[in-house]
Parts: sequence; C-alpha cells; structure tokens
Amino acid sequence: MPWLNGERSPVEDKIARAGWLNLSLRTDRAMLVRSVLEGVAYNSRWLFDAYEKFLKRPVPKLRMLGGGAQSDLWCQIYADVLGRPVEQVADPRHAQLRGVALWARVCLGELTLDEVPALVPVAATFVPSPDTRAYSDGYAEYRKLYGRLKGLYHRLNSRNVKS
Repeated sequence: MPWLNGERSPVEDKIARAGWLNLSLRTDRAMLVRSVLEGVAYNSRWLFDAYEKFLKRPVPKLRMLGGGAQSDLWCQIYADVLGRPVEQVADPRHAQLRGVALWARVCLGELTLDEVPALVPVAATFVPSPDTRAYSDGYAEYRKLYGRLKGLYHRLNSRNVKS
C-alpha cells in the first residue's frame, strides 16, 4: 500500500497510510523493493481503471515518463499490471519539458495535437508477459485493501493529520 502521505486519486483520503502485508522471515530486501514498485503500479491501475471509465473507451497503450521510467523493470511491471504495452519515452526525465514545449507549439498553431506523438521518440516498448495471472489476482486483492483498512486508518490517524 503506497499511501505514504494519504491518497488523492482515485479516492481522496489524507488519512490513509502505507504498509506491507503478508511478510515472512523469507522476505528479503529485493522483495520489499519490488513490492513498492508493484504497489505503485497497482495504484496506477486503480486510477487508470477510473480514467478509462471516464473516457468510456479502453486505452490500448500508454507512454511512461519521469524518473521511474528510466527503470526497465518498472516499465515491465507497469505493462504486466496494466495488461497493455508501455512505451518508455527517450530521455524520460526530461519528457515533461519536451511536452511543455510541444504544447506551446500546438497553442501557437505550429503543430496539431495529432502531430505530437510522432515527435516524441520511444526508446523501448514493454509488452505484458504471457502469464500475468499473479498480477491480476494481486490487483483484485489490492483493490479490496483500501475499503477494508479505511476504518483502521481513520481510528489510528485522524488526530495526527492536519486539515
């Protein structure tokens, strides 16, 4: 559960907190790190499901950018959790700057929105692994966690969170 500072989307709850479940003595550091990546990807899928519902159509692929997109492992986890291809943009740390510049060119009438994707180079494409059943099952359980833990978070943390 990646909610270190509460959750904003797809639910608004500043009292929710992060945590691990189902640890054992065999859980090592690598497993904990991977679980953080997976937890963030699960939360992104939760938001992505709401996004597609809002759009009233599926989104067949997505592009990943920012510092996390520098990790091939994280891009693959996203592809597996979301069940669709993930394109890793070239120079992902600076993709937002490129996006602002391209948006300015659209606003100035120098480009159309349809021309923009061709101007954003893709470094790699990650496709979902053939067997993502573990992620599908894990996501189903993940979606139940917030509802089951919301009351606990509010009992434990409501006095410690400032409005």
